[in-house]
Amino acid sequence: MSRWFSTLYARMSLVLIVLFASIGVAYLVLVYWSSNRYYQEMTQSLNRSLGMYIVNRAPLIDNGVVNHAAMQELAELVMVVNPIVEVYLTDASGKILDHAFPESELVQPRIDVAPIEAWLNDERPLPITGTDPRTGRTDKVFSAWPVEDDGQRVGYLYVVLGGKLYQSLRDSLTESYVLRLSLGGLIAIVLFALITAVLIFAAMTKPLRRLARDMQNFQRVELNVAHSGAASGDEIAYLHDTFHRMQAKIHDQLQRLEQTDRLRRELVSNVSHDLRTPLASMQGYLETLAIRDEKLSDVERTRYLKIAYTHCRRLTKLVQELFELSKLDTGRTELSCETFLLAELLQDVLQKFELKASQRNITVNADLARRPYAVTADIALMERVFENLIDNALCYTPDGGSITVSLAAGDNGVAVDVADTGVGVAKDKLPRIFERYYQAKGQRFAQGEGTGLGLAIVKRILDLHQCQISVTSEEGAGTCFSFELPRANVG
Repeated sequence: MSRWFSTLYARMSLVLIVLFASIGVAYLVLVYWSSNRYYQEMTQSLNRSLGMYIVNRAPLIDNGVVNHAAMQELAELVMVVNPIVEVYLTDASGKILDHAFPESELVQPRIDVAPIEAWLNDERPLPITGTDPRTGRTDKVFSAWPVEDDGQRVGYLYVVLGGKLYQSLRDSLTESYVLRLSLGGLIAIVLFALITAVLIFAAMTKPLRRLARDMQNFQRVELNVAHSGAASGDEIAYLHDTFHRMQAKIHDQLQRLEQTDRLRRELVSNVSHDLRTPLASMQGYLETLAIRDEKLSDVERTRYLKIAYTHCRRLTKLVQELFELSKLDTGRTELSCETFLLAELLQDVLQKFELKASQRNITVNADLARRPYAVTADIALMERVFENLIDNALCYTPDGGSITVSLAAGDNGVAVDVADTGVGVAKDKLPRIFERYYQAKGQRFAQGEGTGLGLAIVKRILDLHQCQISVTSEEGAGTCFSFELPRANVG
């Protein structure tokens, strides 16, 4: 229900309901006020001369004495003709001197003479309201005329044109059938207008709601973003949020495309350079063999063939690593994880480099802490990681140096370190060491073997395993690569 109230359709409907309800109440108040004002103005205009007629019928104050008999007779006569009027005689200050009611019914013994003066002098437009002594209300229309004694104004004849009897009748009629019928008709009209408007809003906002649902599905499927409570709101707010998410996604994709295009250009440049060098060397030596074959000695012929074979092998390795790295970069490599003993895998990898290391008198140590350490990973890819790290260590370790591969229990798995006593890497070059084709400037002791792709492949493989690799190095002292593999849950 709360979600429905957050939709644009619901909000527009609620605003319309409040607006129509406010207009209906305002209309009722206006009709009531205007009809009441109209009645007061009409009544006061029709009875404008009533006070004058009463005063001229008989003297009400003679030699400073109130003529009670005349006052009572005139008041009763007027009230018989028109029961809703009330007649009062006051002095010049507004104090009531005589009336035709029991004294106990007077709530207020004095009236305000300012409205009477305004009435007599036509100072304000009608209706002009004054005080009702029997109810104390100050919103009663009246008729008045000055009372004189020996040519001097000594008081006023004050006639309330809607007295207590009128007020009682009016209050009783507020619950009458006609009034309730009129109010019910007005409510029915307002409800009809509301229902009509709500249906119109439903039809108008239906395409917008359909678009919002489509955008929600697009956001969930294409952008891989679930609808969050922070983005909740009406359809326009939701579309606004989805638009910004799409904008961010497109911007990110454009940046990725620009980066991919930059890497593609670099790849083409680097590949063309790396391929051109061994191809040119192979071509040169093979052309020499073809042209001067009869003039070459067996030793020279063997040396030329060996050099051409070395460049051919380097070219083959480069192409293989390029395809491997391209496959890793495009996400086409799927992990085939299994549980295996990491120590056994390391022993197998180290055996591959025994001959190469012994030829240069390099010691390869395996510090396995006498534990096999079962891990869960892609065994073929992890074998590739160790081969590249050890091969990289051999390239930059001088003859007579050492390489140490160690395993230990880490915080969340099995910690692996591959350390060497090679030339090391400068600190400013360490952040770029895992970039493709990047080779830190330094002495290489295994010439013709490096492609600049080995460490980039290591980084991509470990990224697939959700593992972080770090490197520490000191120039002239050696380099150490460290990462941690998840330990297998074995009984």
